[in-house]
Order: sequence, then C-alpha cells, then structure tokens
Amino acid sequence: MLQLELYAELIEKMRKDTAENIVKIVNCLKKAESGWLWVREIARRCNLHHKTVSRLVSKHLSIFIDEQEFEPFNVRMLRLKPGSDPKKIFHFLSIKERIHS
Repeated sequence: MLQLELYAELIEKMRKDTAENIVKIVNCLKKAESGWLWVREIARRCNLHHKTVSRLVSKHLSIFIDEQEFEPFNVRMLRLKPGSDPKKIFHFLSIKERIHS
C-alpha cells in the first residue's frame, strides 16, 4: 500500500518511520473522501497510537486538515481540506523539511 515514490523526497530529511506514518494518515483521510474521522478511528485504521496521530497532524499536517472539536465529549474530528492532493502535500512537506534542516 505504501509506495516508496510517494514519500521518497520526504525521507531525505525526516525519519523514515515518521514519513511512513504521515503517508498512512494522509492516505486514510483521502480514503474517507471528505468524511470526518476522529483521531482514534484514524489511529485504528493506520495501526498507530492515537497520540502519534494527534502529534503528527498538529506538527506536520495542520494546514491541510479541517478540524472540529466537540467540547462536551472532547473529540477532535478531522478531514482533508477539499482539493488537497496527497502528492502536493508530500512535496510541500519535503520542501519544508529542507528549509528547517
């Protein structure tokens, strides 16, 4: 499922496992097709810990994701912004990593 060409540029500067996890999260959100998923559901589908998903979304993907919070239940619902293309997301992240290094 994960193809090396999708994140080849990303793993030049970023840890390989971090890049793979970001690819898993983006692919999971893309498969939801503009449906809202909560963080624990994304973690379950990607076989990751929910805190890992939350951290990666907050640190790397915040500009590509719409987020809603339901206060009484303390639930974060996430989805990709309409028109977001995974290849463009990975290209942006690779450029960002080069600048910060």
